[in-house]
Amino acid sequence: MRDDLTIAVGELYQAIRHEHWQGKTYRQFWTWFNDRCIQIVGMADAADLDALGVALFEVRDAIEASGYMVASDRLDETIDAEM
Repeated sequence: MRDDLTIAVGELYQAIRHEHWQGKTYRQFWTWFNDRCIQIVGMADAADLDALGVALFEVRDAIEASGYMVASDRLDETIDAEM
């Protein structure tokens, strides 16, 4: 995977940290995350897509472990300081 993609995925890990999202809604988080993933995939060459897909699924695993995966009826809830 190209360096710029590796950096972009690393920035995702930094940006999903809880202190960036407390006080915002889950919908805001998911809108941002999905938009950013689309941008990153758009930067990729065809040869990078498999490795990038694996890296993005690893980020999603980290998101799930952090408690951001919520049911659709909770998307407008505010992300609390304590998760």
